[in-house]
Amino acid sequence: MFQFPLKARLCKPAVGAACRRPLRRGGRLHWHVLTTRTLTAIIFCFAVCTSPSLALPPDDREYALAINNGNEYQSHHHFHDAFRCFEHAKELQPKQWEPYFHVGDVLIALDDSKGAVDVLQQGIKINPKQPDLYCTLSQAHYGVGDVKAALADMDRAIALDNRRGPFFERRAQLYEIFNEHEKAVQDYTSSMDLYSPSKSNHAAGTAPQIDEVFRLAAGRGNVYMKMGKYQNAIDDYTLYLKAPAAKKSNILRILHSRAECYDKLGKHDLAAKDRSAAENHKGDILEDLMHDPTIGAGK
Repeated sequence: MFQFPLKARLCKPAVGAACRRPLRRGGRLHWHVLTTRTLTAIIFCFAVCTSPSLALPPDDREYALAINNGNEYQSHHHFHDAFRCFEHAKELQPKQWEPYFHVGDVLIALDDSKGAVDVLQQGIKINPKQPDLYCTLSQAHYGVGDVKAALADMDRAIALDNRRGPFFERRAQLYEIFNEHEKAVQDYTSSMDLYSPSKSNHAAGTAPQIDEVFRLAAGRGNVYMKMGKYQNAIDDYTLYLKAPAAKKSNILRILHSRAECYDKLGKHDLAAKDRSAAENHKGDILEDLMHDPTIGAGK
């Protein structure tokens, strides 16, 4: 049965002013990290720093630079450099929750989930009403094997903000671990609703994305299959197969899962058709692997 990997998906908050400086390491300028966004930020920083009416206090300016540098490093997977930037921001503004969020997020990327738990809990003491802290703490707790705490973290995040599709998806995946299938289905459905373009409740940050609805349908289909609701699973798998952006490698797995459901319902002819279609897609997986080498590696 096809299973998407468990991971936290959240919209990271924008922090600080949009200004930064060129990134240096060992005294040499690394031009490969200077993106269009970086150059735009440098121009904006110059305008802010030279305008008497708009200039930030020196400490705030350095804090904003540290946060933006850290974000830039993290976007290029330079996690150790990002960690140093966010740690510096934390030293500059120890009573702001944002640096703790970023440090925790980077520590998870560096496989230090225990350290992330400690840092994120410090951030929660500063701002116990920030849902992003709880969502990232959930990922850290999952990383140290405390799945019960991870689920409790997501309960808190959703209690603070129930208009985030990624929050409901993550909690649905955690419910699956505890075999609470009915609750998992409800959360997958809530996440799909929040991503749906037909809904009007996107002000809190979940933008309508039809591709996400298709992907979530596959996750919900897996739960229906575990519950023995094979027709519901077939309907969700069929919805996923209609996704314009579906990867061929995922299509292969979904076809096999749908074939298994057809067999359970005694529809062996339809099962045979899906397995035949899957065989025809096998050659296309190599093309996907050339573009995304993480396919099949649980990434």
